[in-house]
Amino acid sequence: MIRHLLRLIWNRKRTNLLLMIELFFSFLVLFVVVTLGVFYVDNYRRPLGFRFDDVWCITVNTNMPGPAMDMKDAGLAATSLGVFRAVQELPEVEAVASAFATAFDEGGWSTAYRVDGRPYAYDLNRVSDGFRDVMGLELVSGRWLSREDDDSSAVKNVVINEWLARDFFGSLDAVGRLVPQDKDSGGHERTPERVVGVVRDFRQRGEYSAPGGYMFRRHQIEDRLAAPARILLVKLRPGTSAAFEERLMKALQGAARDWSFKVESLTEKRAFNHQLRLAPVLLIALVSCFLLLMVALGLTGVLWQNVTQRTREIGLRRAKGATAARIHRQVLGEVAVMTSLALAAGVLVVVQFPLLDVMGFVRPGVFATSLAVSAAAIYVLTMVCGFYPGRLATRLSPAEALHYE
Repeated sequence: MIRHLLRLIWNRKRTNLLLMIELFFSFLVLFVVVTLGVFYVDNYRRPLGFRFDDVWCITVNTNMPGPAMDMKDAGLAATSLGVFRAVQELPEVEAVASAFATAFDEGGWSTAYRVDGRPYAYDLNRVSDGFRDVMGLELVSGRWLSREDDDSSAVKNVVINEWLARDFFGSLDAVGRLVPQDKDSGGHERTPERVVGVVRDFRQRGEYSAPGGYMFRRHQIEDRLAAPARILLVKLRPGTSAAFEERLMKALQGAARDWSFKVESLTEKRAFNHQLRLAPVLLIALVSCFLLLMVALGLTGVLWQNVTQRTREIGLRRAKGATAARIHRQVLGEVAVMTSLALAAGVLVVVQFPLLDVMGFVRPGVFATSLAVSAAAIYVLTMVCGFYPGRLATRLSPAEALHYE
């Protein structure tokens, strides 16, 4: 039966080839959209690693040239500490912490290097001791950063998340172990770092971001030469209204008149992050829908034309005893074979993506699910398009079809 269908498709190879090319490119576009969708859904269902309710973010601008984290000035450090304490003393504030990067920001601080041929890549953040209380981090093992982790020690203590602990040490307990490190640009050994605690997987960039490694280093905000805080995160007491922002700004300007501040809640940053993440996917999905609609209309028209052109063939088969159901199955069978040939070429291209690292951020499970969903969607589309022309072919009576001119 399949050989016969292939022969029928070959006899109209020019028209059918154009249809298969359309199906091929439709599958590729649909695969990209479905992969992004499944990737985001898979990420969204995973734990975020922190809480953002009633947390406000204060972006601090010292109005000085150069990155804030590189400034080593006693005056700036004193002013920064004054701002920190002014916020801390407000009765509506439950906890406050400094950070280099905040939740739901796409930017940040990251590193990637190799040790003995083994690649490592992760994000970093420099935070003060209260960061865990503000963001509600859950310790898995060890402890959080504290005063006993002063930078004066020969080994710097850090806290990492579960993902990075597995990447560094596999199934071994990470607490107390030294972080694998490369050498600096001058070929010198870097300051050793020791893990003192492990937290749940922390995803700074939000629910739609992929899980990854994360490391927390300590920001000694009370050090007289500490870099000024770039961001202050404030945990408010439940029930605090938006009117508190005015009092907060007055306290900030009172502590640092020449500095500027921007205040926004993490809930607002989360909403903007979602828009930023989903907008490209929705745009590609819209283009994909139009493309699939064009393919559906074209496929239906071509099949309709084929049925009209093959009226004599259909009449002859009916006259020789073929039932309406068999005629219908033949039309749908031709559609299924053409779809299978187009999808075979599409799958052959798609399976090269992991090998070429085109979509290296996609996990194997997400890739396989997207492939299956995309192929099933194309099959459903073509079967729906072929249903009515197939039904049209079954309505012709043998006598009418044989007298067709």
